[in-house]
Formats: sequence, structure tokens, C-alpha cells
Amino acid sequence: MERHISYSVKITHAAHALANKLEGGEKPVLRDYQLYFLLKEIYKKPEGLYLRNKKLNIATYRRTRNLLVKAQIIIQDQDYPNTYRVLSLPDLSADEITCMVDPFCYISHISAMQRYGLTDRRPEALHITTPSNPLMKSLIQKKMEDDYNCPITEINHNEFLRFTITRHPHNVRKRKIENYSTKNWGAHIPIKGTYSRISTIGQTFLDMLEKPELCGGMSHIIDIWKEHAENYIQDIIFSINDAPKTIQKVRAGYILDEIIGMDSPDIKEWIKYAQRGGSRVLDPSKPFINQYSEKWMISINV
Repeated sequence: MERHISYSVKITHAAHALANKLEGGEKPVLRDYQLYFLLKEIYKKPEGLYLRNKKLNIATYRRTRNLLVKAQIIIQDQDYPNTYRVLSLPDLSADEITCMVDPFCYISHISAMQRYGLTDRRPEALHITTPSNPLMKSLIQKKMEDDYNCPITEINHNEFLRFTITRHPHNVRKRKIENYSTKNWGAHIPIKGTYSRISTIGQTFLDMLEKPELCGGMSHIIDIWKEHAENYIQDIIFSINDAPKTIQKVRAGYILDEIIGMDSPDIKEWIKYAQRGGSRVLDPSKPFINQYSEKWMISINV
């Protein structure tokens, strides 16, 4: 529904239509790229907009965006560059803002553990995972080709606004951000009723074995596995079977088999990944020690 708003400066019909979309929406924060595509949608129905040019170009988009800034409909976001806050909408928490600005990040490690009720620790920082730069570039290229509905090479440069890699600041909405970048981008799901995404429960257990220092330390992790692994065993097995590194199968196998005493065909299958004569360790953040499991051929350095 169109809203009749009185603005502090004179704006075009197209800018007015964009303001209506923004203020009638639910997202308080949008990237330049998202604003551009909202205006492109408006240009598809030009009736009543009195447009000089029927096709939107980058120069016209920037003039329209700057009109909304002057009219105090939007302002530059306090934490992210090339991102704008819709002033009439309430702001959100760091959990949602980070995922709103970056479509490829998700809540992970001890922040995910806390969300799932696996730990009673309340991390000061918000832990997120993002793809490594090479993977990110390929994901961005696919996104742009999907959004523009053609290969990038075929887009007119006057109509091409690039989606850039998100650089997360040290603090978002006054909350510290711990950003873990990896080529092994994990499984994640949306959090119902929010704009946030979170690692799946199985991925969260897998992340504990990969980066225990981001999950409260291996001793804390073993306590969590003892208490909760049985409840989520099928999710854990699925994620461990899908893990890119065989050492994760060995670590999970040792904990489930020798510490917890669980038995399943999958756990037995993981024994074949044990390797004699190596320097494999249970805790990758700690040095090797001469205390090890004969069965799983891994140093128990916890």
C-alpha cells in the first residue's frame, strides 16, 4: 500500500516509490546492491513515475539513493560501508544485522552451541562463519548471474552494480564479532522468525572437533558430547560422514566409542581412517603428547 509521506526535501516520483517500499518493509538495513534491485523492480512498472529514462542505470540509481539520504529516509549504516539504515524501522541485534548484510555468513561455534542449549556459557562475542575469499567470489558470481538473469559479461556496465565481499567489522551494534573464514563452508539453516542463519546441529558438533578453541576448549566439548551426543547422534553421524577431513571421523569415533561407549556401524566404519605412525591429536589447538588411543591411533592431548 502506498504511503503518503511528507519529506524534508523534494524528491522524484521514483524516489517516493522506493521510500514507500523501504518504509513499508521489514528490513532496517540494506546494502547498496539491494537498494538498486528494489529500484529496478519499481522501474518494471513505470506508470505514474514520469521517468526520463525507462531503463535504470547506475547514475540514476545513485541520484535517487542520495535523495533519500537528504530526505532522511535512509542513512549510512553505523557499522557497514555501502549499507543503509531505514530510519523509520526499528534496528535489530548483531545476530540479525550480520546475516542481513552478508547472505553467506551464519552463526557458528560457541554462539551456535549457546543457541542450541548445548552450553551454559554466554559468549561475549558473536561467532560467525564466512566462506574463504576464493569460495566467496564464486558464490558472489553465481548470485549476481542469478539476480541479473544473465552472465556477468553480458551486463551493460552502465547498469551493473557489483555485489562486493562483505568485510565484517570488529563490532556490530556494539557487540564484538569473531569471524571464522573457511573453504569448508558448513551446513546451515535459517532461524525461524528472524533474518539469522545458524550452523545445523550436526555441523555444530563437527565444528567443535575442527576448532575447539572457538567452542570453549576440548575439555568443555567432551563434557558436551557426553551430555548431548546421544540425543543428536543421527545428525552427528550425518555431518561426520560428510566431513571433508578424515581426522574428524577419528576424533568423533574416539569420543563416541572410547569415552561415551556408543556403538554403531558408522562408528566402526570410521576406524579404517586411523593411521599409525602419524602425529594426529584429539585437540588440534594443543601439541602432541605421548598418551594415545591404540584403537584410534590418536594422541589424547587433553
